[in-house]
Amino acid sequence: MLKQLREEKSLSQKDIAEYLGLTRQAVASYELAKREPDYDVLKKLADYFGVSVDYLLGRVKCKDVNAITVGRNIDLIRGNMTYKEMSESISKKMGTIIFPEMLELYARGERMPFSATLKIIAKYAGVRESFFYTHNTLLTYEKEKELYKRGEEVNANHANKDAKGEFSHIDEELRKWIFKESNLEYLKLAKSIQESGIPVSALEPLIKTFKNNKQN
Repeated sequence: MLKQLREEKSLSQKDIAEYLGLTRQAVASYELAKREPDYDVLKKLADYFGVSVDYLLGRVKCKDVNAITVGRNIDLIRGNMTYKEMSESISKKMGTIIFPEMLELYARGERMPFSATLKIIAKYAGVRESFFYTHNTLLTYEKEKELYKRGEEVNANHANKDAKGEFSHIDEELRKWIFKESNLEYLKLAKSIQESGIPVSALEPLIKTFKNNKQN
């Protein structure tokens, strides 16, 4: 693995040896599996090539240095569910399919999820994306969910205040009507009428006719 990474960057054994403060022969012995580097050397090599120690040791196939940490956190979220059950749960809650096979690859650190996929899993679990890049336990997971929930509530309150602020010049009864979910279709119709350019005065006779017919 070291030889592959070295050749990908067009580096010589001497280049690696100088970085590590070792001899070229030591690097050659690592590549030929005649000698095993200690953890400090492995860590330096992992940092140098931007991969995980597990990748250097051939334990995982994904180069991304965060793959193992992200994978462990996905497994933490999974809990006692199978990957199939987790996939079905995500699909039901988020309306998006992440196949069980892919979830297992992510959890094992074999594949790094795309940013969009990680966003979906984060929202599904009720955590921030930053959660995936640090070591977590069940306790920190529960704390993270609580922080996420509070953040969502604060955002919702701000959005509600902003929306109400836009209608602050409207009388209270009309404002209540606007925010009533059952009146959404009427608001959509009003928007369509506005976009069509038809003046409101042109519709008043029609509205009066409907009102009279209803009363009769």
